[in-house]
This record gives sequence, structure tokens and C-alpha cells, in this order.
Amino acid sequence: MNPNVELPRALVITHGEIAREMTHVVEMILGPVKGLEAMTNNGKSTDDITRTVGAWLEEPGPACVFIDDFGGSCATAARLAAKDRPDVAIVAGVNLAMLLGFITWRDSTEFPELVRKIIQKSREAITEIGAGS
Repeated sequence: MNPNVELPRALVITHGEIAREMTHVVEMILGPVKGLEAMTNNGKSTDDITRTVGAWLEEPGPACVFIDDFGGSCATAARLAAKDRPDVAIVAGVNLAMLLGFITWRDSTEFPELVRKIIQKSREAITEIGAGS
């Protein structure tokens, strides 16, 4: 990746405090992380969330908006806010493997490939590990 290009940023939007806790755990594992922010939808309308995401997206450069639920207000707001931004990916079903992969690989992987790679990694992390077998 070009060293003069800004690293992709990430905004995690969830119901409750899931986003805050997930970003906190990422920093527990990796140390302080730049360009990773959390947001809750608690007490916010879709319009409120759309405005907040839109303001966050005013900074140029590639960005990923991670959401917890494909069909909820977070997804609707993210789609509305990013509608004119081809350099923004919206990824539903956020999990820890996805966020760790995003932060770990974002400085060495082109953005479109990064998005594909983190989705694949998060799918691989969802597996049955068995009980006592």
C-alpha cells in the first residue's frame, strides 16, 4: 500500500453498547488503534444516525462501516449516509475476527480486497467447535 495514502477508517455501529465493547476488546488485544470508532443507536432515530454517520464520512478516504444487523436502523442509516461514496463499504454482522482482521490487514491490503478478506475471515470464525468431543 502507498505510504502516502491514509489508512482506511472504521466505524462500528450497533444496538446497545456492543460497538464500544468490541472496539475496546480490539484495543486490549492490539493496543491503541487509530481510525476505529464506536457508535450506539440507543435513543437515536434513523435520521439522527444518518447525520452522525454522514458527518463521520466527511473525512475523505476509504472507510468501512460495520453494523450488527443487516436489516435494522444502523444498516438503513449507513446506506443513506454512504450512498455517494464508492470508497465506503458497509459490512453487516460485525464480529471480533472481522475487526481484528480489518485493523491488522488495512496497511498492507488494497481496500476492495481488504473488505473481501475480512468477510471471509469472519465467516471462518463462525463455526461449531463441539462440546467434550
